Amino acid sequence: MRVRVPSFAKINWMLEVLGARPDGYHEVRAVLQTIDLTDVLDVERTEEEIEVLCAHPDVPEGEANLVFRAAHLLRRAKGVKAGARIRIEKRIPVAAGLGGGSSNAAVALLALARLWGVALEVGEQLELGGALGSDVPFFLLGGTALGIGRGDEVYPLPEVRASLLVLANPGFPISTAWAYRQLTKRGPVGNISVCSRVWHRAVREGEPPPLSEIVVGNAFEEIVRERYPELARGLDRMRELGAVAVGLSGSGPTIFGVFDSESAAIRAEAAFATLGWWRARTRTVSRRQYWERLSAALSTEASRP
Repeated sequence: MRVRVPSFAKINWMLEVLGARPDGYHEVRAVLQTIDLTDVLDVERTEEEIEVLCAHPDVPEGEANLVFRAAHLLRRAKGVKAGARIRIEKRIPVAAGLGGGSSNAAVALLALARLWGVALEVGEQLELGGALGSDVPFFLLGGTALGIGRGDEVYPLPEVRASLLVLANPGFPISTAWAYRQLTKRGPVGNISVCSRVWHRAVREGEPPPLSEIVVGNAFEEIVRERYPELARGLDRMRELGAVAVGLSGSGPTIFGVFDSESAAIRAEAAFATLGWWRARTRTVSRRQYWERLSAALSTEASRP
């Protein structure tokens, strides 16, 4: 048995870091969004050990790979004896603030539960996801969502629909651990509390904020602007090219712009191509669309090559 399943990327409409927690993590308040940029996981049931394969040189192997850990965690939790061979086709840039590894782990849990024939209730999914990493539970919900605590406690929000998104990545990594250390040194960030007000209003009114207000803060932006001037220029350039909203996803280095005109989005993509940045035009994926596509893939056994 074998399935091929899409694994979606995310962006952050907002990201507040509220301070260090006793468990060594940071308390965050984030609004996350699934987007139509995907890796693909080819998951095959075997009678042997768990094997994770990926041609991308920056994707780790063994315990360092979240998919590998997800498979072992599920197998222990459910007493499964079977194995799996999981091939990851990478299209989402690695270590880019787009959640590719976390998304891969979440989708692997769902695919393996189907192939191993084990029931996995929503509560169990979220518990296993939280044990794997802070962003993993979000990819067991999808759409537009609030993440609190370590980011692993997730709640649906009014859906944002943006059909013209441009992503751009300068091609160098930014260590999330480094970014959090810089925030810890500086103390609490107090200049983006507008985030909470904007999204509180959205929940109260049952409608997402206007696209011009949708990106209302990222605690890491000031830090990465100071350390990486090229990234600062990219954020400014995205605004100059006509984006109605511009943001940094996670701790970067991927940035994104929301456009209200296809011609402007095309010009922006071309401008970042000239700079030599990785870039992509995409759109948001709602919770309904997310689960329709996942469910369709999980219910269809792939033909063997």
